[in-house]
Amino acid sequence: MNKPLLVEEITSTTDSFDIRVSTRFGAGNGPGKHEHEHPSLVFILSGGCAEKRQCGNYERRAADLTYLHAGEAHETIFTSIPTRYLSLDIKPTALSENNIREERLINAIHQSPDAKFLILKMYREMLHNDAHSTDSIHMLFYQLICTSQTIHKKKIPAWITIVQEILHDRWNETITLLELSQVSGVNPITISKHFSSFFGCTLGDYLRKQKVERSLSLIKHTATPLTQIAYLCNFSDQSHFIRNFRNYTSLTPKQYQKL
Repeated sequence: MNKPLLVEEITSTTDSFDIRVSTRFGAGNGPGKHEHEHPSLVFILSGGCAEKRQCGNYERRAADLTYLHAGEAHETIFTSIPTRYLSLDIKPTALSENNIREERLINAIHQSPDAKFLILKMYREMLHNDAHSTDSIHMLFYQLICTSQTIHKKKIPAWITIVQEILHDRWNETITLLELSQVSGVNPITISKHFSSFFGCTLGDYLRKQKVERSLSLIKHTATPLTQIAYLCNFSDQSHFIRNFRNYTSLTPKQYQKL
Protein backbone atom coordinates (compact mmCIF):
# COMPACT_ATOMS: atom_id res chain seq x y z
CA MET A 1 0.00 0.00 0.00
CA ASN A 2 1.35 3.44 -0.95
CA LYS A 3 1.94 5.95 1.79
CA PRO A 4 -0.51 8.85 1.86
CA LEU A 5 0.81 12.22 0.74
CA LEU A 6 0.13 13.86 4.08
CA VAL A 7 -0.08 12.29 7.53
CA GLU A 8 -1.01 14.30 10.61
CA GLU A 9 0.92 12.50 13.32
CA ILE A 10 0.15 14.54 16.40
CA THR A 11 -2.54 17.16 16.99
CA SER A 12 -3.67 19.25 19.93
CA THR A 13 -6.59 21.68 19.99
CA THR A 14 -7.26 24.29 22.69
CA ASP A 15 -9.17 27.56 22.99
CA SER A 16 -5.97 29.44 22.16
CA PHE A 17 -4.51 27.49 19.26
CA ASP A 18 -4.32 24.31 17.24
CA ILE A 19 -0.92 22.67 17.00
CA ARG A 20 0.07 19.72 14.88
CA VAL A 21 3.09 17.84 13.59
CA SER A 22 2.66 16.61 10.03
CA THR A 23 4.75 14.60 7.61
CA ARG A 24 4.49 14.96 3.84
CA PHE A 25 5.38 11.87 1.80
CA GLY A 26 5.97 12.60 -1.87
CA ALA A 27 7.12 15.73 -3.66
CA GLY A 28 4.75 18.13 -5.38
CA ASN A 29 2.11 20.70 -4.57
CA GLY A 30 0.37 20.92 -1.24
CA PRO A 31 -3.28 21.99 -1.12
CA GLY A 32 -2.71 24.66 -3.80
CA LYS A 33 -3.06 28.37 -3.26
CA HIS A 34 -4.86 28.92 0.03
CA GLU A 35 -5.00 31.03 3.17
CA HIS A 36 -5.56 30.44 6.87
CA GLU A 37 -8.25 31.98 9.02
CA HIS A 38 -5.78 32.63 11.83
CA PRO A 39 -2.10 33.63 11.92
CA SER A 40 0.26 30.68 12.16
CA LEU A 41 3.84 29.66 12.85
CA VAL A 42 5.52 26.92 10.83
CA PHE A 43 8.78 25.28 11.90
CA ILE A 44 10.43 22.81 9.49
CA LEU A 45 11.64 19.83 11.51
CA SER A 46 13.17 18.00 8.53
CA GLY A 47 13.08 18.15 4.74
CA GLY A 48 12.03 21.32 2.97
CA CYS A 49 9.66 23.06 0.61
CA ALA A 50 9.26 26.03 -1.70
CA GLU A 51 6.72 28.63 -0.69
CA LYS A 52 5.02 31.14 -2.95
CA ARG A 53 3.59 34.32 -1.45
CA GLN A 54 2.44 37.58 -2.95
CA CYS A 55 5.61 39.24 -1.64
CA GLY A 56 7.92 36.64 -3.22
CA ASN A 57 9.08 33.03 -3.42
CA TYR A 58 11.02 31.39 -0.59
CA GLU A 59 12.93 28.21 0.07
CA ARG A 60 12.05 26.73 3.45
CA ARG A 61 14.53 24.29 4.95
CA ALA A 62 14.87 22.34 8.17
CA ALA A 63 15.36 24.67 11.18
CA ASP A 64 13.48 27.53 9.43
CA LEU A 65 10.72 29.24 11.42
CA THR A 66 8.22 31.35 9.49
CA TYR A 67 5.11 33.42 10.22
CA LEU A 68 1.92 33.60 8.17
CA HIS A 69 -0.57 36.40 8.66
CA ALA A 70 -4.27 35.56 8.81
CA GLY A 71 -5.69 35.62 5.29
CA GLU A 72 -2.26 35.69 3.63
CA ALA A 73 -2.49 33.71 0.39
CA HIS A 74 0.34 31.23 -0.17
CA GLU A 75 1.18 28.00 -1.95
CA THR A 76 3.54 25.25 -0.82
CA ILE A 77 5.52 22.90 -3.07
CA PHE A 78 7.24 20.08 -1.20
CA THR A 79 10.74 19.61 -2.60
CA SER A 80 12.19 17.09 -0.11
CA ILE A 81 10.85 13.66 0.77
CA PRO A 82 9.71 13.35 3.45
CA THR A 83 9.13 16.82 4.91
CA ARG A 84 8.13 17.05 8.54
CA TYR A 85 6.90 20.24 10.11
CA LEU A 86 5.21 21.67 13.18
CA SER A 87 2.44 24.22 12.61
CA LEU A 88 0.82 26.40 15.25
CA ASP A 89 -2.52 27.98 14.32
CA ILE A 90 -3.01 30.94 16.67
CA LYS A 91 -6.62 31.78 17.51
CA PRO A 92 -7.59 35.42 18.20
CA THR A 93 -8.18 34.77 21.90
CA ALA A 94 -4.53 33.79 22.40
CA LEU A 95 -3.52 37.37 21.61
CA SER A 96 -6.56 39.54 22.42
CA GLU A 97 -7.27 38.16 25.89
CA ASN A 98 -3.71 38.94 26.91
CA ASN A 99 -3.43 42.31 25.14
CA ILE A 100 -0.70 40.97 22.85
CA ARG A 101 0.03 42.75 19.59
CA GLU A 102 0.94 40.67 16.56
CA GLU A 103 4.14 42.68 16.13
CA ARG A 104 5.51 41.30 19.39
CA LEU A 105 5.22 37.76 18.09
CA ILE A 106 6.84 38.67 14.78
CA ASN A 107 9.71 40.45 16.56
CA ALA A 108 10.29 37.40 18.73
CA ILE A 109 10.54 35.11 15.71
CA HIS A 110 12.99 37.32 13.82
CA GLN A 111 15.18 38.60 16.64
CA SER A 112 15.40 36.03 19.42
CA PRO A 113 17.44 32.80 19.28
CA ASP A 114 15.03 31.49 21.93
CA ALA A 115 12.16 31.31 19.43
CA LYS A 116 13.30 28.08 17.77
CA PHE A 117 14.24 26.55 21.12
CA LEU A 118 10.75 27.15 22.50
CA ILE A 119 9.13 25.65 19.39
CA LEU A 120 11.25 22.51 19.86
CA LYS A 121 10.16 22.35 23.50
CA MET A 122 6.53 22.53 22.32
CA TYR A 123 7.28 19.59 20.04
CA ARG A 124 8.74 17.70 22.97
CA GLU A 125 5.64 18.38 25.06
CA MET A 126 3.45 17.06 22.25
CA LEU A 127 5.39 13.82 22.35
CA HIS A 128 4.70 13.51 26.10
CA ASN A 129 0.98 14.00 25.40
CA ASP A 130 -0.07 13.76 29.06
CA ALA A 131 -2.27 15.79 31.42
CA HIS A 132 0.40 18.50 31.70
CA SER A 133 1.17 18.95 28.00
CA THR A 134 -1.51 21.50 27.11
CA ASP A 135 -0.63 23.94 29.89
CA SER A 136 3.08 23.46 29.22
CA ILE A 137 2.60 24.32 25.54
CA HIS A 138 0.58 27.41 26.49
CA MET A 139 3.36 28.54 28.81
CA LEU A 140 6.00 28.00 26.13
CA PHE A 141 3.93 30.03 23.66
CA TYR A 142 3.68 32.97 26.08
CA GLN A 143 7.40 32.68 26.81
CA LEU A 144 7.97 32.96 23.07
CA ILE A 145 6.01 36.19 22.92
CA CYS A 146 7.86 37.59 25.93
CA THR A 147 11.27 37.10 24.30
CA SER A 148 10.61 40.24 22.24
CA GLN A 149 9.78 42.35 25.27
CA THR A 150 13.21 42.66 26.83
CA ILE A 151 15.10 44.42 24.08
CA HIS A 152 12.09 46.51 23.04
CA LYS A 153 10.85 47.61 26.43
CA LYS A 154 12.76 50.90 26.38
CA LYS A 155 14.54 53.14 23.94
CA ILE A 156 17.56 51.26 22.66
CA PRO A 157 20.90 53.10 22.96
CA ALA A 158 23.07 53.07 19.85
CA TRP A 159 25.75 51.00 21.59
CA ILE A 160 23.25 48.17 22.25
CA THR A 161 22.62 47.85 18.50
CA ILE A 162 26.38 47.75 17.86
CA VAL A 163 26.87 45.06 20.50
CA GLN A 164 24.00 43.00 19.11
CA GLU A 165 25.43 43.16 15.58
CA ILE A 166 28.88 42.09 16.81
CA LEU A 167 27.45 39.14 18.72
CA HIS A 168 25.38 38.14 15.70
CA ASP A 169 28.18 38.45 13.13
CA ARG A 170 30.87 36.80 15.28
CA TRP A 171 28.64 34.14 16.82
CA ASN A 172 31.28 31.36 16.62
CA GLU A 173 34.10 33.36 18.20
CA THR A 174 35.07 33.98 21.79
CA ILE A 175 34.20 37.64 22.26
CA THR A 176 35.38 39.38 25.42
CA LEU A 177 33.79 42.21 27.35
CA LEU A 178 36.88 44.32 26.58
CA GLU A 179 36.39 43.80 22.82
CA LEU A 180 32.73 44.80 23.07
CA SER A 181 33.78 47.90 24.96
CA GLN A 182 36.42 48.88 22.40
CA VAL A 183 34.17 48.39 19.37
CA SER A 184 31.07 50.02 20.86
CA GLY A 185 32.96 52.86 22.55
CA VAL A 186 31.24 52.19 25.87
CA ASN A 187 32.85 51.53 29.24
CA PRO A 188 32.82 47.82 30.28
CA ILE A 189 30.98 48.81 33.47
CA THR A 190 28.15 50.37 31.43
CA ILE A 191 27.83 47.22 29.30
CA SER A 192 27.86 45.02 32.38
CA LYS A 193 25.23 47.14 34.12
CA HIS A 194 22.71 47.22 31.26
CA PHE A 195 23.34 44.08 29.17
CA SER A 196 20.89 41.82 31.01
CA SER A 197 18.11 44.41 31.07
CA PHE A 198 18.15 44.61 27.25
CA PHE A 199 19.03 41.03 26.32
CA GLY A 200 17.31 39.19 29.16
CA CYS A 201 20.37 37.10 30.01
CA THR A 202 24.11 37.31 30.65
CA LEU A 203 26.68 37.78 27.90
CA GLY A 204 27.80 34.16 28.20
CA ASP A 205 24.26 32.84 27.99
CA TYR A 206 23.49 34.96 24.92
CA LEU A 207 26.60 33.70 23.13
CA ARG A 208 25.77 30.09 23.96
CA LYS A 209 22.24 30.56 22.63
CA GLN A 210 23.61 31.99 19.38
CA LYS A 211 25.90 28.99 18.91
CA VAL A 212 23.19 26.43 19.59
CA GLU A 213 20.76 28.24 17.26
CA ARG A 214 23.34 28.20 14.44
CA SER A 215 24.06 24.51 15.07
CA LEU A 216 20.44 23.65 14.18
CA SER A 217 21.07 24.37 10.50
CA LEU A 218 24.48 22.70 10.48
CA ILE A 219 23.00 19.52 11.89
CA LYS A 220 20.19 19.41 9.32
CA HIS A 221 21.95 20.64 6.19
CA THR A 222 25.42 19.12 6.33
CA ALA A 223 26.88 15.66 6.77
CA THR A 224 29.32 17.07 9.30
CA PRO A 225 29.75 14.80 12.37
CA LEU A 226 28.29 16.20 15.57
CA THR A 227 31.75 16.31 17.14
CA GLN A 228 32.92 18.57 14.31
CA ILE A 229 29.81 20.77 14.60
CA ALA A 230 30.62 21.24 18.28
CA TYR A 231 34.07 22.46 17.22
CA LEU A 232 32.73 24.71 14.42
CA CYS A 233 30.33 26.32 16.89
CA ASN A 234 33.22 26.99 19.28
CA PHE A 235 32.12 24.71 22.12
CA SER A 236 35.00 23.53 24.26
CA ASP A 237 34.10 19.87 23.78
CA GLN A 238 31.28 17.53 22.74
CA SER A 239 29.83 17.19 26.24
CA HIS A 240 29.64 20.98 26.57
CA PHE A 241 27.79 21.13 23.23
CA ILE A 242 25.34 18.39 24.22
CA ARG A 243 24.67 19.94 27.62
CA ASN A 244 23.88 23.38 26.19
CA PHE A 245 21.86 22.01 23.27
CA ARG A 246 19.68 19.96 25.60
CA ASN A 247 19.32 22.86 28.03
CA TYR A 248 17.90 25.18 25.36
CA THR A 249 15.91 22.74 23.19
CA SER A 250 15.09 19.84 25.58
CA LEU A 251 16.63 17.52 22.96
CA THR A 252 20.14 16.19 22.44
CA PRO A 253 21.86 17.00 19.13
CA LYS A 254 21.45 13.38 18.04
CA GLN A 255 17.71 13.39 18.88
CA TYR A 256 17.28 16.58 16.86
CA GLN A 257 19.28 15.10 13.99
CA LYS A 258 16.85 12.16 13.81
CA LEU A 259 13.65 14.25 13.72
